[in-house]
Amino acid sequence: MMKRILMNTALSLTLALGLAAPVALASQNSNKAKPAKAAKAPSARAEALKKCNADYKAAVKKANDDYAAAVKAAKDKKGKEHSEAIKAAKKAKADAMAAAAKAKADCIKAAPAK
Repeated sequence: MMKRILMNTALSLTLALGLAAPVALASQNSNKAKPAKAAKAPSARAEALKKCNADYKAAVKKANDDYAAAVKAAKDKKGKEHSEAIKAAKKAKADAMAAAAKAKADCIKAAPAK
């Protein structure tokens, strides 16, 4: 009887320590929540580049939308008139894309230095 009580006690202590040790170590872990760092204000160049990229994206979207509208309008036409409308839409899109790329390059050049 005494042997059984000692075995149960030893087993219970072993299990308790086995479960308690990882919990105790986890509370000492360095993965604690760190205080939030103050938000760093973006530089003037970063702000300017952000604006350049936004303007470029808007110009590309407008060029694509205009092209899609022109192609949709050209679907009603037949033959040579249709092919001329498609050709004009492609040229307008290419010109708009080139203008957008040039405007972005100029904007980036004009952005303040680092």
